[in-house]
Amino acid sequence: MGESGFERRRATRVAVNITVELRDRRGFSLHSTRDLSIGGVFFDRAIPHAVGERVQLSLQLPGDSRALRCDGEVVNVPNKQGYGMGVRFVTLSPGDQQRLEAFLDSIGGDETKVG
Repeated sequence: MGESGFERRRATRVAVNITVELRDRRGFSLHSTRDLSIGGVFFDRAIPHAVGERVQLSLQLPGDSRALRCDGEVVNVPNKQGYGMGVRFVTLSPGDQQRLEAFLDSIGGDETKVG
């Protein structure tokens, strides 16, 4: 049925602060990432959506002129009374995936980055 914690987190997370536009049936909002991986993103200050909700994401990687765009699914809300949610990338194109991988590789071992 659902993925285990190990399967969900098989991709390495990189602590990075990037602004992401999130769109859903209610409109859009801007969020800052806490960490990012090839499989998804975690927002630590976002008012959480329901687990399973589909959203559209758009993010601009530092130094890249084109935004990455994809559909996502809310997969983790660690504190339903507070803030924060994890979103899994569902429809990341192969080209956007390559750009994201290159970006993550370029900062992978560093401290939290601001973008």
